[in-house]
Amino acid sequence: MYRVGFGDFFLVTLLSAGGKPLHIVVDCGVFKGTSQTGDIGSIEAAVADMVQTTAGQVALIIMTHRHADHIAGFARCADAFKKLTVGGVWMPIWESEYEPTALKFQAELTRTALGLRQHLTALGARASEEQNTARKYMENATGELDAAGAVAKGSNAVALDLLKHAFPGATPHYYKGGDVAQLPPALAAAGLSSQILGPPPVTDLDLMKLMDLQKNVGQYLAGDGGEDPVFFEPFGTEWEVDPASAPKTGQSEFYAPESFREWVRNPRKPWESVTKEEARQARGRMEGALQQLQPIAALTAAKELDSFLNNQSLAVLFTFKGKKLLFVGDAQAGNWEHWLFDTDTPDKTAGGTMGPVARQILTSLNFYKVGHHGSGNATPKAAAEMMGTQGHKFAAMCSTQAGVYGTENPDDPTKGTEVPRGPLLEKLASESALVRSDQIAITVAGKQIPAKAPAALPAPPPGSRFTPGSLWVDCYL
Repeated sequence: MYRVGFGDFFLVTLLSAGGKPLHIVVDCGVFKGTSQTGDIGSIEAAVADMVQTTAGQVALIIMTHRHADHIAGFARCADAFKKLTVGGVWMPIWESEYEPTALKFQAELTRTALGLRQHLTALGARASEEQNTARKYMENATGELDAAGAVAKGSNAVALDLLKHAFPGATPHYYKGGDVAQLPPALAAAGLSSQILGPPPVTDLDLMKLMDLQKNVGQYLAGDGGEDPVFFEPFGTEWEVDPASAPKTGQSEFYAPESFREWVRNPRKPWESVTKEEARQARGRMEGALQQLQPIAALTAAKELDSFLNNQSLAVLFTFKGKKLLFVGDAQAGNWEHWLFDTDTPDKTAGGTMGPVARQILTSLNFYKVGHHGSGNATPKAAAEMMGTQGHKFAAMCSTQAGVYGTENPDDPTKGTEVPRGPLLEKLASESALVRSDQIAITVAGKQIPAKAPAALPAPPPGSRFTPGSLWVDCYL
């Protein structure tokens, strides 16, 4: 596990029968986050180390989903990746160029995220805290823009293009839960096997927590696509009339002063009329209330998009020489529920009966890549509890950076929103040997980056060991 800040970059190495090392890269990204402190400036050095460690030979690259904190490194270090010899590339079904539904949704998602981001950026100093937070969510969805901020795609598109087209002979495979993955021959010959657990099929939109991007999110943009810095008007001009005027030709109704009675400061008695001046002031108060709600609406829209992308995560279980390793990207509830409970119907309580396959997987893990950087909206409670039912100790790694997202609530830990989420990591640490990337100091170009959450490495599970390096922590199984 490379320490890159708030992002994922994992290098898995296994030995073939002849002793030759074979390498798998799982994600390569980092993001500043809402605090703007998530990028610690180490990802370029980490990529350089990966290239040296692998001698430029990578059997498989897995991209779990298209958030910057998982793919920014592919764009920033594109020249280094283009020098690799790559045996295969795996991506979630949502990146498939042969799935019309996936193509449509990804195009809508990108267009909407860029529009929302540009709209909020244009507000400048007028932007509220909620709007600034929403903009940062969208930066993760689109990646970095160029200096002019006018790129139509963002750096995430650069990363996706590299993964899909830059490796000769490594045509990407796009998978969903239940698919039988095609392992590169060298990995298959070495005895590695894989099981694709998520994401759900593209038809299971309820599980993805979003039905129609333009209906549920696009409505928060300005009518011209979001570039106009003025506030979004809640109603079109065709619906605006003077409360005191008679209907115009072609209009079937108009708003009389009485329409704003609920917004009059000192409500009239039922038999007392609302004056034109009172109606004018009441209408102003109503419109002001609508404007105040827009920042919250924008943040809601951004979170919807964020969740949709996270739930696209490719979730993979590897088995090698009896050892089981689970990588889940940033999968949230819908992705997990699909394979935990064998369901196509979302259930917020996650209270179903866990399927036998899921039970067997969770009770026999040797390694778990903690989902979504230790966020409370990943690693469902049912999964965390099942992992510890057999008293089976396993290794867990959480690539994260404290203080990047959310806040801790010391008075009521159940209401905190911090990432990584304290109670979740405490639960996992009670059942596993848990290492978080920000607990170790690293050295970049001769300069030490101190640990954000300093702690000694835990005692490893029997037969395993942890070894810190200059940029990483190794877990040997």
